[in-house]
Amino acid sequence: MLRKSEKKAKYTGAWEAYKEFTFEGVKIYYEYVPKGSWSVSYTVRLNNDGVFQMPTTRVEALYNPEMFGEIPNNKLEVLK
Repeated sequence: MLRKSEKKAKYTGAWEAYKEFTFEGVKIYYEYVPKGSWSVSYTVRLNNDGVFQMPTTRVEALYNPEMFGEIPNNKLEVLK
């Protein structure tokens, strides 16, 4: 469900199979992903001020986990 302030994502050509949102993270499974680059975004709710380090983003092939990519995320600073 999108909030009024969020826009629908552009069609990326990827075939999304399943989304899982938990307190520990977000997992999105795809049946097919085309060659090239694209992005995925989601809303994060932080209830307290402070500096937060988001976990590293990791992408891996389901049946070939030795083929993967990782990228660190920047820290988020929430001020009062």
